Amino acid sequence: MTWSEIAAKLQGGGKWLPKLLTSIEWILWVALILVGACGAIYAIYVGVKMARADSSEQREEAKKRLINIIVSIVVTIALILFFNLILPLILNSLGVFESYQGGGEIPDGDGGTGGSSLNAIINTARVLIGR
Repeated sequence: MTWSEIAAKLQGGGKWLPKLLTSIEWILWVALILVGACGAIYAIYVGVKMARADSSEQREEAKKRLINIIVSIVVTIALILFFNLILPLILNSLGVFESYQGGGEIPDGDGGTGGSSLNAIINTARVLIGR
């Protein structure tokens, strides 16, 4: 399940939440492309700088920088993939957005219904912290 599929379930009622979820998905995919491309270009630049280094100090500095770049790229890509692929599956399996389908109101923690779609975010937080 992706953010777009969750947003498609929530289309009834024309609320802002489906638009936000779809936008988040596209922003994260664009960020993934940008991080990958810019990180690869910068890693190549630092690799060339390391190869052309005159002293061992410059070579060691470039090596440390290259390791930091690679670790940063891997962590960023892993987080983007988590938020785009794994988090929607977790939220869907917990049923966070089910009461919102069809444009209905989301029940709040006291059993009543909330007045805005902001309650979807509040219910998500409640599920994640176990309340």
